[in-house]
Amino acid sequence: MDWRLPRRWKIGLTLFVLAVVIPVALFGVSVDSAAPEPVPFQDTRAIGVASAEEIAADDTAAIPRVQVFYSQYQYVIGYYGLPTALAAINEPATQQQYGHPLVTYVTDYSNTAPSVGDDGRIDTERLPDWTAASDAVFVVDSGATTPVGEAIVPFSDRDDATAFADDTGGRVVSWSTLGEQSFETDDGAVVRDRVAEQRADADAWVADRTELLDRERSVTVRPDDDLQAAIDDAPNGTTVAVAPGQYPGPIEIDHPITLRGPGATITGDGEGSVVSVTADRVAIQGVTVTGVGNQTRNPDAVAGDSWDANIELGYGHGDAAIKATGANDLLIADVTVPHTPANGVLLRRSPGGVVTNLSVAGPEDWHDGFMGVIAMYSPTVIQDSTVTDGRDGVYLHRSDGTIIRNNTFQDNRYGVHLMYSSETLVADNRMAGQEYGGITVMTDPTRNAIVGNLVRNTATGISTSGSNSYIAHNGVTDSRIGITTTAINSLYEHNVVRHNNQGMRTGSVVATSEVTANDFIDNDRHAGASAGPLRVWRGNYWEGALTTPSGRTADRAYMPTDPVDGQRHRSMARRTVAASPVYQGLRELTGSSPGLRSGSILDPDPVETPENPELVETTATLHTDGLAGVSATASPP
Repeated sequence: MDWRLPRRWKIGLTLFVLAVVIPVALFGVSVDSAAPEPVPFQDTRAIGVASAEEIAADDTAAIPRVQVFYSQYQYVIGYYGLPTALAAINEPATQQQYGHPLVTYVTDYSNTAPSVGDDGRIDTERLPDWTAASDAVFVVDSGATTPVGEAIVPFSDRDDATAFADDTGGRVVSWSTLGEQSFETDDGAVVRDRVAEQRADADAWVADRTELLDRERSVTVRPDDDLQAAIDDAPNGTTVAVAPGQYPGPIEIDHPITLRGPGATITGDGEGSVVSVTADRVAIQGVTVTGVGNQTRNPDAVAGDSWDANIELGYGHGDAAIKATGANDLLIADVTVPHTPANGVLLRRSPGGVVTNLSVAGPEDWHDGFMGVIAMYSPTVIQDSTVTDGRDGVYLHRSDGTIIRNNTFQDNRYGVHLMYSSETLVADNRMAGQEYGGITVMTDPTRNAIVGNLVRNTATGISTSGSNSYIAHNGVTDSRIGITTTAINSLYEHNVVRHNNQGMRTGSVVATSEVTANDFIDNDRHAGASAGPLRVWRGNYWEGALTTPSGRTADRAYMPTDPVDGQRHRSMARRTVAASPVYQGLRELTGSSPGLRSGSILDPDPVETPENPELVETTATLHTDGLAGVSATASPP
């Protein structure tokens, strides 16, 4: 009898040996004798504050920081703020994913002459160094604050800490005392609980701006009249009614009036913006705007020291059908822009606006156009509108609190593109044919909600970044990647991703998000992960994942990133291998240590039936019939 082992068994035994030996090596290192030295904070994988807040702080001493070396994670984790770090360190899931903390360092404010300004900001004369947290003392209740809440200020010298506490009215505590306290930080669940309030706020916002359409009429303008002269002569708080017909532009509105013109067309000369608004509480309703200039950026903008100024000069000074500058509480309603080589609506430093029932079409090739709606420093409600063939349907820059809802975006570069914009709500939009992405969130903002959107046929349906966000009740089909999960400390729930090359992908090397109650159907790969710790996603439906070769349902965990397990839904042979005792044993052994599961996703409690049956039906129709087959319906609050 030939007792030589087949090659696959040799591989299995090798993995068995590795699974047994490696955990011993990982835990066998003496922490006291081989504690790693602190690293520059920029070399850590940092979490806890949005990029815009970090840049705004522009002083590394303004936010106390922490860096933690974990036993089974190759990266150093950096935390902005002691509460953020303590909440993470005390979370049981942290050790499941990263192992236990080997050593923790905190910024040391001894010998820096710290003080607290009237704004609560920590100021120092010198930059802080690092000290071991276990050797430090901490000042609480000093009145110092950071973008992530109350500041806990570390000191290596107790006398320095006592002096700072005496100056600020704080008190000194130890590291062990802090460890006994409970710290909570914002996460996606907090954002979820605020969605209904955001919807109600938007409704009130829209109702207030809509009242601008009730102003008393002061004049009716006809095609032979001078429209600009009529606007200039109209008293504040009145309506200029524009009869159907053609009116030459450009025009400017510099005082609070309402311009109403269903059936009227304002035609620019192809140079510059057509309608410019520079006053508060202006309303424009019912007009069609043509003849927009083709400048998309300020040709005279030069690079400077301010990252914000460069973006504003570059993007915020292009041409538009309607451009508002320093114009608060604006209403743009029922406006049509049948073609623009630049922007449809540009809002710069004009907060409080409402854009509703706008229709914008760009050039056939989006490279030749720009944004349907661009808002810079301008929180806005953008709703019930349609943008096609633009670079971006909606582009936001530093417009925290914007609401983008019930819109349709077709054949743009991006449907919705967020830059440095936090606390936004992107809800119940429909989009198809975006070349790069449906909803794309960049620059690490925080507390955004992406809820109830339908996305079809793009590179990445929903691409997230930042932290403390809520991504839920979205349906994504026919895309290269359905949803990315790179936003940390966020909640992804009740999404349906189907008929994608890859359903969801996690690119973050810091695994702090919850992914639960989502449905993965008929994707080539249900999920993928880059390098990083084990990601634990719970209670999702993975089509075909639990089906055994005999057709029964297996009671077992599911690993969609596993080369065998991850293809169970596509191959009977993979189901057979996955059900074998040898494979199951190897999975249990390699699962015993987080360090052996880098780049993996595990769902220990997969469900047998879809969690979101109505959205499953909607996405099936979206897959077969496109946007024509589905209507935007309000997602759950």
